[in-house]
Amino acid sequence: MFRKIQTRLEFKILLLLVAVLILGFGTYVVITIEEESRALLHQHRLILRNSSETLMAGIRNVMLTGKAPFASEFVNDVRQSLDIDLTIYDRFGREVFLREGEGVDHTVNDATVAEVLLSRHMKSLEMKDGQQNVFSRYEPLVNSPECWRCHDKNEPLRGVLQVAFHPEKISASTKQETQKRLASAIVNFIATAFRTIMVGGHGDRADTLMEGVRSIPGIDAAQVYSKDGFLSFGPEVYEIPDTKIIDVLKPRNAKHVFQDAGKKLRVFVPLDNQQRCQVCHGSKFPMRGVLVVDFQKEKLNEFLKDPQKRFTEVLQWTVFEGFRSIMLVGKANAVRFYLDELRAQAVLNKLRVFDKEGNERFLNPKPRDRSGYYKSIVENKDTVEFAETRADGDEFTVRLSPLPNESRCHSCHGKNHPVRAVVEVAASREVINATIQANKVRSAGIGGATLLLVYLVLRYFMRSVVVRPVQAIEGVAQSIGRGDLSVQADVRSQDEIGNLARRMNEMVLGLRERFHLQKFVSKQTVEAVRRADLSGVKLGGERKLATVFFSDIRGFTAYSEKVQPERVIAMLNHCLSRQSAVVRKYGGDIDKYVGDELVAVFEGKTMVENAVRAAVEIQKDIENNASAEDKDVINIGIGINTGDMVMGAMGSDERMDYTVIGDNVNLGARLCGAAKASQILISESSAGFIKADSEFKLLELEPMTVKGKEAPLKVYEVDWRVS
Repeated sequence: MFRKIQTRLEFKILLLLVAVLILGFGTYVVITIEEESRALLHQHRLILRNSSETLMAGIRNVMLTGKAPFASEFVNDVRQSLDIDLTIYDRFGREVFLREGEGVDHTVNDATVAEVLLSRHMKSLEMKDGQQNVFSRYEPLVNSPECWRCHDKNEPLRGVLQVAFHPEKISASTKQETQKRLASAIVNFIATAFRTIMVGGHGDRADTLMEGVRSIPGIDAAQVYSKDGFLSFGPEVYEIPDTKIIDVLKPRNAKHVFQDAGKKLRVFVPLDNQQRCQVCHGSKFPMRGVLVVDFQKEKLNEFLKDPQKRFTEVLQWTVFEGFRSIMLVGKANAVRFYLDELRAQAVLNKLRVFDKEGNERFLNPKPRDRSGYYKSIVENKDTVEFAETRADGDEFTVRLSPLPNESRCHSCHGKNHPVRAVVEVAASREVINATIQANKVRSAGIGGATLLLVYLVLRYFMRSVVVRPVQAIEGVAQSIGRGDLSVQADVRSQDEIGNLARRMNEMVLGLRERFHLQKFVSKQTVEAVRRADLSGVKLGGERKLATVFFSDIRGFTAYSEKVQPERVIAMLNHCLSRQSAVVRKYGGDIDKYVGDELVAVFEGKTMVENAVRAAVEIQKDIENNASAEDKDVINIGIGINTGDMVMGAMGSDERMDYTVIGDNVNLGARLCGAAKASQILISESSAGFIKADSEFKLLELEPMTVKGKEAPLKVYEVDWRVS
């Protein structure tokens, strides 16, 4: 199509009219569609904004009731009832209320889980993990009264907890070292649960965990001390001196410290001040406190007798107490992060939680990446709105709004951070985009029909008036391009196209004359004319380094006296034509013909080589291709010289000749005159260019006295029968 527009006049006119239609009616339609589209998108954003503010108000009020599970139900109801995608992030960028089905694996189909749910009894078994057998324990999660606030009290079980660990991670060369590794694994689980509760904004309720830890076999007590050595959480059955706590924190690392206290093994776990803890503890101090857990050595020794079963039981109990405590303080969503941290610990081989239907729960799906906007939202409390194309190809308008940490929220979220959550509301643009697309399609259809009508009119009316005459002129131009100057444009109209045809015919006549005139001048003359401006070629010349080539037919005068003039002219034209063809073959330019003499000029880096090659080929051609009667009487003498000469227009303003003149030109003519039949003479200057070239064999002759030169000149003959 593009080629037709380039080569067909009717398509150019059509394109012009299309451009006019687009600039006129088309521009109006486009502007109208754009305004309608902007209005629709603006309305869409207003609806999204109002929806976002309404939802944020609802979330704030539900959360103020202190019933976090109700907030989850509210969010899920919004997702199901409204055509809106609602996402809540905590201040660390993690999704809080997952969508229905997210974080759940419905394809587990674990027969052991089904058996435990049916029997309501613990089940343990050996499992294959690569090349080794691993002891795994499945514990039913009983739906106790403390859980009825969130779970139906008529259900006997809430689910199943599965735990398996790596025995080799706790084995050591000595009994004491193994005891320490057992204790370290347990206190790491407790510390993880404590951090989860604290980060969730319920630090004041961490005593729930400390009290639950005392029920774990082998543990007498668990306490948490501040960085200054004061007891913050746990029973007040005893109190460790503040000096001991400060000594434990001095190294400023989280390395466990063990203390042998008779029948007890006391473990100190320094709690480092992580970035997520600094909203409450500030960033000034590297450590925020110490977790202290007292173990019964006798129980630890019992665990060592059968670590596969007994220690797995204790680990499972520890996980459960953390799980239970986090759920009881109302941070069910935090369980996902708690379990993920536990799974990252080297001692655990497997940790899974199943619901009462046998589906695995508390899996953390990868959240949407909002890192590019999150910092600005949390730090500056900005609201961000942008368009997003999702993986399924649907386009959404997304609004991210900060949920401020108001004074009424401080009781749960603390007051050291201005934003407690970010609410993302996304609405699909599918309906709006469909409306915009329909408007565009309708406008495009009307425009296409209009263009088709214009095209049909052009085809009918313009073809006979414009296209066909132009095609006739085009045919003439193509014939001229092929070198046919006998054509004429047969167009009889009196309009501009007819005038163009007549001017074309006049041009053909002028080209025909110029074509024939070019045969009478050299290529240099033609180039000079082409380079000339409107004032024409100026008299004068420029100095150039060039090689002149003179050839002359020996015996021509005697030959012309013996034969008929027609025969002489035929022989001369044939001989000069063959010489001219060879000269042009090697890049030479025919300057002139003087009777039976040919004058040519060679330029460029290889001008001498080309001139000599042309001379050799001419001699061989005459010797091999001359007729029997001409070979005996007709031979060529050639002279070649290289040097500076003047090249330019010579003569008068009315009649000039573009040629070369100078002493070096005259020397070339003298060499030609001195050359005998079938001889090639070159000057010393020309020989200097080709002496080192093995292609040519040069014979140095006796110095030659030339008219106009006082001293004899060195002259060389090209042995062309060897070259």
